[in-house]
Amino acid sequence: MVITALTLFAGCGESRSQSISSISEKWLAIKKEFNAPTDGLESRIDDFYLTLNGFFSSPIGFLYQTHRPEGIQYLELVNSAVDLLKTAVINNDNKALYLTAIEIDENLDSLQRIDKSLSNASQRNSFFLFLFFSLLVITIILILVIQYVKLDKAEKRERQSLAFSRETIIAQERERLRIARELHDTVAQDLWRLSFQVESIDKAAEKNERRELCADVAKGQKEVMQRVRNICDNLIPPDFQRRRFDDALRTLCYNFEQRTGIECQLVIQDNLLPGSLEGDTQLQSFRVVQECLSNIEKHAEASKTSVIVRSIKEGELIICVSDNGKGFSPPDRDSLRSDGGHYGLWNIYERAVSIQAEVTIDSEEGEGTVVTLKIPFKLREE
Repeated sequence: MVITALTLFAGCGESRSQSISSISEKWLAIKKEFNAPTDGLESRIDDFYLTLNGFFSSPIGFLYQTHRPEGIQYLELVNSAVDLLKTAVINNDNKALYLTAIEIDENLDSLQRIDKSLSNASQRNSFFLFLFFSLLVITIILILVIQYVKLDKAEKRERQSLAFSRETIIAQERERLRIARELHDTVAQDLWRLSFQVESIDKAAEKNERRELCADVAKGQKEVMQRVRNICDNLIPPDFQRRRFDDALRTLCYNFEQRTGIECQLVIQDNLLPGSLEGDTQLQSFRVVQECLSNIEKHAEASKTSVIVRSIKEGELIICVSDNGKGFSPPDRDSLRSDGGHYGLWNIYERAVSIQAEVTIDSEEGEGTVVTLKIPFKLREE
C-alpha cells in the first residue's frame, strides 16, 4: 500500500497526459474526423499510438500491471486495433474503419471502469496511509508526554527526598541542641548543687546539720534520677511488643500531670483495641501525642488538657488532644518548611504523613487548641 501511494505521488504530474482519460480524449478527437476525414487523421492516429505506448511505461501503467493485469490486456487489444484502424484509413475502407472503432470503444469502456475502481482503491490506500501516519504521530506524542510526566515526577520525588533528608538532619541537630540544653539547665545544675552540698557536709561540725544536709543530698539525687528518667522516656520509644498502646498513653499522661501540675484526662473508647495497630503506627501516634503535650507544657499556659481515643467509623481511629490554654493562630502547613520555626508542628505533620494519617489543628487566641489525628485503622499481623 505504501509503495503504491508513493508511486502515485511521484508520477502524478508526469502521467497526467498518459492516463486513461487522456487516451479517451484523444480517441474522441479521432472519431470526430471519421465523417469528414482530413490529411491530419493519420498523424492523430500515430499520436494516439504513442500515447498508448507511453502509458505502458508510466506509473499508472505500473499500477495496472500490479493490481489490474486485465486492464493491460484491454490496452494491448486497443494497441493492435490501432494498426488496423490506420490501415483502414489509408485504404479508405469505411467498413473496417467502423468495426475497428467499435472494438476500440468497447475496450476503452472496459478500461474506464477499471480505471475508476483503481482510482477509488488508490484513494482508500492514501487515506489509510494518512490515517496510519497520523496515529503514529499521535502515539509518539503521547509516549513523549508520558515520559515527560514520569521524568517530572521522578525529579519532584528526588527534590522532596533531598529536602526531607536536609530537614531530617536539621531536626536531628535541633533535637541534640534541645537535649544538651535540657541536660545543662537541669541535670548539670542539680549535680553542681549536689556537689556543693557534699562539700558542705564535710565542713559541717554538728551532727544535726550534717543529717539535714545528707537528707537534702538524697532528695537532690532522687530529683536528678527523675529528670534523667524523664529525658530517657522522651528519647526511648515504648516497647509496644510488651506494653499496650493504651498503657503507654496512660503512663505518658500520668507523668505529664505529675511533672507539670496540669490536669491531664485520658479517655479511651470502650471496646476499642488501639494496641492492635501496626507497630510503626502506634509509635508515630504516640510521638504525636507526646509532642502535643510538650507544646502544651511549653506554650499553652493551660490548666487542663485531655487526650481522647475513639473510632467514629470503621477503619479509622481518631486521637484528639485538647487544652484550655491561650491558643494561637496555626500557620499554614506549607509555610512550616520555609519559615524555620514551629518545629513541633512540623514534626507532628511529618509523623502523620509517614503513617498516611491526617492532622487538623483548630485554635484561636484565648480559645485553647484542639489537635486531631485521623489514622487508617490497619491491624498488625500476628
